[in-house]
Amino acid sequence: MGTIKAVGFCPHCGNKAPQELRFSHEFLTYAFKSDGTKIENEVPAKYFVSTCGTCQEVLLYLHEVEHINDDDFIKADLVWPDEGNLPSTVPESVKRCYEEAASIKRIAPNAFAVQIRRAIEAICDDRGIKQGTLVKRLVELSSKGELPALLSEMSDALRIVGNIGAHSAEQDVKPIYVDAIDGFFRAIIEYVYIAPGKLAEFRTRLGDLK
Repeated sequence: MGTIKAVGFCPHCGNKAPQELRFSHEFLTYAFKSDGTKIENEVPAKYFVSTCGTCQEVLLYLHEVEHINDDDFIKADLVWPDEGNLPSTVPESVKRCYEEAASIKRIAPNAFAVQIRRAIEAICDDRGIKQGTLVKRLVELSSKGELPALLSEMSDALRIVGNIGAHSAEQDVKPIYVDAIDGFFRAIIEYVYIAPGKLAEFRTRLGDLK
């Protein structure tokens, strides 16, 4: 194919830069009805593999149902890396904080840590714990059974590193730490929002079967 480029955000380096399409692959996939039965007609879909013009890392896009030209590959959904993407079971207030954090993860580690701290505060707000310092709110969140002990420790670690990013003139949040920070936060999100959402959906489907 000829060179096809489009400008888009790269989660690897945090830059909005030209991305070059390297490969596209069309295939047929399938979907399921709400009762769990397979839809008879297969659904057309297409993968796009591109590289970022700034960092040269690979990005993977997916488009389903309607046809999309190679020239418009960047209009497809970015499926890898999935940084910044959270499911609909996560409240918008938390998602907004995390999306802002993900956009600066590679280019501003201090600001990333601060924004993750804000996302933790948004979780406390959403769970009805709006008063007191963040450390006290996290203790209350744990005491209510919203977080197990290990995830409570993760939350407190994120609070501390967020304080460093916001207030310390002598210490910086090193770039090497951002993946661990991101992983801790995603683990908390998985426990508080994503896993309960999956369980509720599964129970609904079981109810439909009965």
